[in-house]
Amino acid sequence: MIKGILGYIWKAYFFLIVLFTIILFYPIFLVVLMQEKYFSIGFKCVRLQAKIILLLIGIRRIEFGEFPKDNRSYIICSNHSSYLDILLLSASISSYFVFLGKKELGSVPLFNIYFKRMNILIDRGNPKASHNAINKAIQEMEKGSSVVIFPEGTISNTVPVMKPFKNGAFKVAIENKIPILPISFPRNYLLLQDTWTIDSKCGPGLAEIHFHKPIEPSSKDYQDLITLRERTREIIQSKLLDGSR
Repeated sequence: MIKGILGYIWKAYFFLIVLFTIILFYPIFLVVLMQEKYFSIGFKCVRLQAKIILLLIGIRRIEFGEFPKDNRSYIICSNHSSYLDILLLSASISSYFVFLGKKELGSVPLFNIYFKRMNILIDRGNPKASHNAINKAIQEMEKGSSVVIFPEGTISNTVPVMKPFKNGAFKVAIENKIPILPISFPRNYLLLQDTWTIDSKCGPGLAEIHFHKPIEPSSKDYQDLITLRERTREIIQSKLLDGSR
């Protein structure tokens, strides 16, 4: 019971820190996100904000491998088990990238400023809007940016085992010859679990980030899409059970 109460306090502290930094950086984002030529400045501010949040909540990170330094565009795919995933991606990847996120993020007060211009919202229930979002992601990659897509679609409720992957990221990869970059977060759900139950896992600690080798798509054949999807899932999953200890 005491541990659960302390967990509630820590989670409340976490969200207060996030809110504080959003308010702190909000005037800057209002200015730099008005024009695309300043998005790179906005990206650096997001990285700084993420690092400040992680520092203040006591999350230390250790990286295994590194993001490729070849200036190519990648579709970045990782498991999604915690809100920490977004913070750690922002803090750990210095090359410009955008998130492809669900449309509901655009309705969150203050937080939605990140998705008004710089990132991309997708409405999976609207085929036309979903198609437009994917096209926008492709345009970003044609300009040299990478795109983060969580192939599970939402935070998994079966961690450390991932939910089945959706096809979207891999369809874009094979049709546009864009490599997939798998990333594993084996411990994030142990630091900030997406529940408010008395026994939920949360608190400061060490976060692991595993950068895997990029996977090149082979062809546009549907079977190759399935192979790419399942291979990516197996690679990411291979590190997750290790982090459940």
